[in-house]
Amino acid sequence: MRFGFFRSNQAPILADFGSSGVKLLQVEGGDKPVATAAAFIPFPDALRSQSVEKRFDLLAAELPGVLKTWGFRGSRAVVSPFSQHMLVQHIGVPATESDNAQGYIRMQIAIALACDPSTLVVRAHDVCETNRDGQPKMEYIAFAMSRPDVMRYVELFKRSKIDVVGVHGEIAALVHAFDHVNRRESDAQTVSMYLDLGYGATKVAVCHGPQLVFAKSVSIGGRTFDARIAEARKISVTEARVLRVAEGLGGARVAARPTGDPAAGLAILRAAVSAAESTGTAAPPAPTGAAESVGQQTAEIVEHLADELSMCVRYHDALFPGRRIERVVFLGGESRDLGLCQSLAAALRLPAKSGDPLSRLIHAGTSLPGLPDPGAPHPGWAVACGLATCPTDL
Repeated sequence: MRFGFFRSNQAPILADFGSSGVKLLQVEGGDKPVATAAAFIPFPDALRSQSVEKRFDLLAAELPGVLKTWGFRGSRAVVSPFSQHMLVQHIGVPATESDNAQGYIRMQIAIALACDPSTLVVRAHDVCETNRDGQPKMEYIAFAMSRPDVMRYVELFKRSKIDVVGVHGEIAALVHAFDHVNRRESDAQTVSMYLDLGYGATKVAVCHGPQLVFAKSVSIGGRTFDARIAEARKISVTEARVLRVAEGLGGARVAARPTGDPAAGLAILRAAVSAAESTGTAAPPAPTGAAESVGQQTAEIVEHLADELSMCVRYHDALFPGRRIERVVFLGGESRDLGLCQSLAAALRLPAKSGDPLSRLIHAGTSLPGLPDPGAPHPGWAVACGLATCPTDL
């Protein structure tokens, strides 16, 4: 698949399709890139649990007006599709297939999905040499999407007279959001884990500097916690989410996993918690009459998520013996729950920090009226930010 970089003077519109809604961003490049427009199209609660088709119907009706209202310009867009439209998988390619690695990967994915290989758009890049089942192989990370699904995004924007010039998975875009901090040769020695805690799922990326070496999507997110709280308290999922956001998951404590060395890297998160408490924004106590806090009611899910993440760490360590993950960076809308982040960082025994790539794109005096909660951090906009430096592929 060919790649080229943006060729127009007008920056493209960046669209991140998430479970809770679509984030739209436009960034002017240069030595000091700046966000010039932003908007969020939320999905109503009733729509979040329905088919993707229903969400596309809503977007088709609202997208043209939103782009006009919030000052987006240009005729091109770069898209990160819904996570259910993008398959992320590690595949080992035998040495005997090295000359046809892309074809081999496409065929393996087609077999697993029971589909025609020609209906797939597959991008894969090599990670490292490894040994599986006693034979040498090359480890690849593959991102696959069906051509009909790609065309759905193309047609959606075409209705607004906009050409889709790039399609990238959330994890790939997430990594590009940190291109600006991984520019030096020495940065390649830094091993980072990026965790995008979203409403529908948790995306995991492990990088050696700017190079992605591990990727996985874990089907545990804010929606999973809300469903558990709703079931335990016999309330609606909407009420459960409001309660979870207000109270937080600070009571969800899990045991540490043997994945790394203990460190004091939680200091940043602890400082953030202390700052919240000092300004009177700490989570309120559990409602009167509730036998358990929401943190206690969701502790098993946090434990499960911690187990999934520790397996990701072990997989990376098996691929790269002696290169341990040095830090974890929390991103995504659900990372605003500092109690959840603290629990996961403590379980992984890794230094941790919160990430907000959008903050560097909002300069003093810049106004983005379409941005929700303009005065607050926006860790959930990392994918949209990363799309700004992703190459075109269409």
